[in-house]
Amino acid sequence: MSLDLTDLRDGDPVSAHDLLVRAGRAEVLARQLREASVRDLMMPDAARLDDQRRLALRTLIRAVVENLSAAIGDRTRHLLSERDKNGALQALSFVDTSRILPMVESCLTCDAAVAGDLIDRVTLDLIGENLPSGVFAAKAAPWPAGLRTLDKRLATVRRAESRRRVSPGEASGPLDLSAESLSQFGWWIAASFARTADSNGDDRIALEQALADATGQVLATHDDREQLERAALSVAETLDLYGDALAAVVEHCLAERRIVLLTAFLAHGLGISMSATGSMIVDPGNLRLWLSLRALDLPPETVARLGYAICDADRRRNVTSFAEGLHRILAIPREAADAALSPLRLPDAFHAAMGALA
Repeated sequence: MSLDLTDLRDGDPVSAHDLLVRAGRAEVLARQLREASVRDLMMPDAARLDDQRRLALRTLIRAVVENLSAAIGDRTRHLLSERDKNGALQALSFVDTSRILPMVESCLTCDAAVAGDLIDRVTLDLIGENLPSGVFAAKAAPWPAGLRTLDKRLATVRRAESRRRVSPGEASGPLDLSAESLSQFGWWIAASFARTADSNGDDRIALEQALADATGQVLATHDDREQLERAALSVAETLDLYGDALAAVVEHCLAERRIVLLTAFLAHGLGISMSATGSMIVDPGNLRLWLSLRALDLPPETVARLGYAICDADRRRNVTSFAEGLHRILAIPREAADAALSPLRLPDAFHAAMGALA
C-alpha cells in the first residue's frame, strides 16, 4: 500500500452517506465533550470525585454492565432460538456490544438516585479500606455464638464482604447491588441492545419482546438477601444492641474495617435507613453523623475514636476540626440529638420529596 497520503487509489470505498454519518457522530461527541468540560469548570472542588473514587466507580459500572449484558444477551438468544425468530436472532448477533457501556453511562447521568447509590457505595467501601489500624484493639466478635439464625446471617455477611473485597471486574458471584439499582441497569441494557440492533418490522417486535422477557427473567434470579447492606442490617436487627453492647460492636467493626456492618448497627440503633446512615458517613459536610453518635449515647471515648478513625480514613474531612469540636458534640443532650434526627426516620421517598421542595 502506498504511504503517500495523497494517493487515493487504495483502500475500501466510502460512500458520502457513511462519511456524513461519521461526521455527525463526531460532532455529537465533540459537543458532549465541550458541555462536560463547561460543567466541570463550574463545579466546586468539593463536589468533584477524586481519582480513587472515580476509578472505583467506573470499574463498578463496567463490571455491572458487562455481567448483566452477558446474562441478558445469552438469555435473549436462547428465547429467540426457542421461538424460531431467526431474523431477530441474526440482528442481535451483529450488535456491537462495545456500544452498550457508553449508552448505559449516558442513561446513568440522567438518574441521580442510581448514580448517588453507586457513588455512596464506592465511597463507603474506600473509607472502610482506609480505616486506620491501632485505634481500636482487635477483639473477638462481641456477639453470642451458637445461635442458629444469627450464625446463618453472619455467614451471609461474610460471603458478601468477601465478594465486596474482590475487584468488581474480577468478581464471579452475584452482583452486589440493591434490587432497585440492578433493575434500572437491566432495563437500560435491554434498551441499548434494542437501539443498537439493526432490525425492523416483525424482527424488531420479536427482538424487543425477547429482550423484555429475558431481562425480567435475569432480574428475577437476583437474591437481594445476599447483598451486603441487606445482610448486614439483618444481623443488626437480630442482635438489637444498644448502649455499651452497641459500643463494643462499633469498636469491633472499626478494628476489623467492617464499615458496612458498622453502618447497619448505627442505622438500626437510630431507627433510620441504611442509605441515610451511609450518606452521613460518606458526606463530610453532613454534621448529622456526630449528632447520631450522641443520639446513640455511646461512651465519649468511643465517639472520639470513631470520629478520629472516620476523619483519618476520609481525607476530605478535617481531623483537627473534629478534635476541636468534640467537646461541643459531647455536650449536646442525647434527647436533643435524637430529636434532630427525626426527619431521617421518615420514609426515604418522603424525605427526598421534602428536600426537593425546600
